[in-house]
Amino acid sequence: MTDRETFAPLVFFEYDHNPGNYCLMLSDSHMIELEEVFAESGYECGGYAWAGVARSAVATRAPELDGKFGLDPEAGTFVAYGEDAETLRRLGLLLQEAFRERAVLTELIASGDPEWFD
Repeated sequence: MTDRETFAPLVFFEYDHNPGNYCLMLSDSHMIELEEVFAESGYECGGYAWAGVARSAVATRAPELDGKFGLDPEAGTFVAYGEDAETLRRLGLLLQEAFRERAVLTELIASGDPEWFD
């Protein structure tokens, strides 16, 4: 099961090799659209920066999701994973809003711990 539409540009899927484990992913081909928003805050746009956005979104908008998923970012890819599909879907909606609304993204960057964005 792969869903490329609901949380676009993020992709939600269940791992083929590990049923019952899910992933929410954003690739660098989409991240580049918002690199100036991160640059204005002094950060490079990449998987680690989007992990910071995810942490900030959970801390400020959905604290009940804290600790219910893992993060495995790389320079060019954001990945959140876990066994709770609904948690990742809710995170997907939060990140999609940040991707689509620059004011929301700016707010989440500003409210996050700077260490989350490295």
